[in-house]
Amino acid sequence: MEVELEINNLIDSFNYNTTIIWKPKHQFVKDIDYIIEELKSYNTLINLDIYEVLVSCGHKLTWDQDYNLSNDDFNWFKIQGKNYILTKLNNKVDDLYEYGAVNNIHFKLTELFELQLET
Repeated sequence: MEVELEINNLIDSFNYNTTIIWKPKHQFVKDIDYIIEELKSYNTLINLDIYEVLVSCGHKLTWDQDYNLSNDDFNWFKIQGKNYILTKLNNKVDDLYEYGAVNNIHFKLTELFELQLET
């Protein structure tokens, strides 16, 4: 009986709530902001080629030898990136089609960033 109580106490000690807060690097958020600013310049986000947007950003993006995408950057973008984009675009997304377009943009960027992760 005492052993069972100790095992239950041990199990209970592992059942605690934790929240992981991903903190992206400043350079990464700055790049996301540049991409969002470029997105704002388009009349619509529907059927937008995200690669064209990235090319339009050009030299503003900091993807160079000095900066590598971290797992924290990627996880933050994967989990919170869509909301971040929607918040920054504020009035640009005013119907379900535009919202779907933002989902697509987030998905494509997530795929692209995943390729950048160091293995």
